[in-house]
Amino acid sequence: MNKELQSLKIPTGCKINKNEFTTYNPEIEYTEEKNLFYLWEDLLQIEFEHSHLIIDLGWYGEISSNDGEFRILVVENENWEEPLKLVNSKSQKIITSELDKILMEIKNTGKVKASA
Repeated sequence: MNKELQSLKIPTGCKINKNEFTTYNPEIEYTEEKNLFYLWEDLLQIEFEHSHLIIDLGWYGEISSNDGEFRILVVENENWEEPLKLVNSKSQKIITSELDKILMEIKNTGKVKASA
Protein backbone atom coordinates (compact mmCIF):
# COMPACT_ATOMS: atom_id res chain seq x y z
CA MET A 1 0.00 0.00 0.00
CA ASN A 2 1.13 3.50 -0.77
CA LYS A 3 0.69 6.33 1.73
CA GLU A 4 -0.37 9.39 -0.24
CA LEU A 5 -0.28 12.38 2.10
CA GLN A 6 -3.30 14.65 2.11
CA SER A 7 -2.56 18.01 0.51
CA LEU A 8 -3.05 20.81 3.04
CA LYS A 9 -2.81 24.60 2.95
CA ILE A 10 -0.18 24.96 5.68
CA PRO A 11 0.57 28.62 6.46
CA THR A 12 4.09 29.91 6.90
CA GLY A 13 5.39 30.41 10.40
CA CYS A 14 4.45 27.04 11.77
CA LYS A 15 6.33 23.88 12.58
CA ILE A 16 5.09 20.49 11.38
CA ASN A 17 5.97 18.06 14.16
CA LYS A 18 4.36 15.08 12.43
CA ASN A 19 2.50 14.48 9.18
CA GLU A 20 1.19 11.05 8.32
CA PHE A 21 -2.33 12.22 7.43
CA THR A 22 -3.19 10.49 4.16
CA THR A 23 -5.98 10.60 1.60
CA TYR A 24 -7.35 7.29 2.93
CA ASN A 25 -11.04 7.62 3.83
CA PRO A 26 -12.25 4.80 6.11
CA GLU A 27 -15.84 5.90 5.58
CA ILE A 28 -15.79 4.61 1.99
CA GLU A 29 -12.55 2.58 1.60
CA TYR A 30 -12.65 0.50 4.79
CA THR A 31 -10.86 -2.76 5.24
CA GLU A 32 -9.32 -3.79 8.54
CA GLU A 33 -5.93 -4.07 6.82
CA LYS A 34 -6.17 -0.51 5.49
CA ASN A 35 -7.25 0.84 8.88
CA LEU A 36 -4.26 -0.83 10.53
CA PHE A 37 -1.96 0.65 7.88
CA TYR A 38 -3.32 4.22 7.74
CA LEU A 39 -4.98 5.11 11.06
CA TRP A 40 -3.74 5.84 14.56
CA GLU A 41 -4.00 8.57 17.18
CA ASP A 42 -0.98 10.58 16.03
CA LEU A 43 -1.46 11.47 12.36
CA LEU A 44 -0.68 15.18 12.22
CA GLN A 45 0.63 17.83 14.58
CA ILE A 46 1.25 21.45 13.62
CA GLU A 47 2.68 23.96 16.06
CA PHE A 48 2.32 27.74 15.84
CA GLU A 49 5.07 28.94 18.17
CA HIS A 50 4.19 32.65 17.94
CA SER A 51 0.62 32.06 19.14
CA HIS A 52 1.34 29.01 21.33
CA LEU A 53 -1.23 26.94 19.41
CA ILE A 54 -1.00 23.26 18.50
CA ILE A 55 -3.27 21.49 16.03
CA ASP A 56 -3.39 17.76 16.64
CA LEU A 57 -5.19 15.29 14.35
CA GLY A 58 -5.70 11.61 14.97
CA TRP A 59 -8.03 8.65 14.58
CA TYR A 60 -9.80 7.43 17.71
CA GLY A 61 -11.88 4.30 17.97
CA GLU A 62 -11.94 0.65 17.07
CA ILE A 63 -9.78 -0.16 14.05
CA SER A 64 -11.12 -3.65 13.39
CA SER A 65 -14.81 -2.70 13.36
CA ASN A 66 -14.23 0.76 11.82
CA ASP A 67 -16.14 2.25 14.75
CA GLY A 68 -14.22 5.47 15.22
CA GLU A 69 -13.58 8.92 13.88
CA PHE A 70 -10.96 11.52 13.09
CA ARG A 71 -10.48 14.12 15.80
CA ILE A 72 -8.88 17.57 15.57
CA LEU A 73 -7.82 19.24 18.79
CA VAL A 74 -6.59 22.82 18.91
CA VAL A 75 -4.81 23.57 22.16
CA GLU A 76 -3.17 26.69 23.52
CA ASN A 77 -0.13 26.68 25.80
CA GLU A 78 -0.13 22.85 25.76
CA ASN A 79 -3.39 22.77 27.75
CA TRP A 80 -4.55 19.37 26.45
CA GLU A 81 -7.25 19.09 29.14
CA GLU A 82 -9.16 22.12 27.81
CA PRO A 83 -8.81 22.37 24.02
CA LEU A 84 -9.91 25.59 22.34
CA LYS A 85 -11.54 23.61 19.56
CA LEU A 86 -12.58 20.01 19.05
CA VAL A 87 -13.83 18.67 15.72
CA ASN A 88 -14.84 15.05 15.03
CA SER A 89 -15.81 13.29 11.81
CA LYS A 90 -15.71 9.80 10.39
CA SER A 91 -15.17 11.32 6.93
CA GLN A 92 -11.63 12.09 5.79
CA LYS A 93 -13.01 14.70 3.38
CA ILE A 94 -14.97 16.54 6.08
CA ILE A 95 -12.08 16.49 8.56
CA THR A 96 -9.74 17.81 5.84
CA SER A 97 -12.17 20.65 5.10
CA GLU A 98 -12.43 21.49 8.82
CA LEU A 99 -8.65 21.37 9.17
CA ASP A 100 -8.24 23.77 6.23
CA LYS A 101 -10.74 26.17 7.87
CA ILE A 102 -8.80 26.10 11.15
CA LEU A 103 -5.48 26.67 9.37
CA MET A 104 -6.95 29.60 7.41
CA GLU A 105 -8.38 31.14 10.59
CA ILE A 106 -5.00 30.96 12.31
CA LYS A 107 -3.25 32.32 9.22
CA ASN A 108 -5.64 35.28 9.00
CA THR A 109 -6.05 36.13 12.68
CA GLY A 110 -3.22 34.40 14.55
CA LYS A 111 -5.75 32.65 16.75
CA VAL A 112 -8.76 30.36 16.65
CA LYS A 113 -12.27 30.84 18.03
CA ALA A 114 -12.96 28.57 20.95
CA SER A 115 -15.74 26.07 20.37
CA ALA A 116 -14.98 23.05 22.58
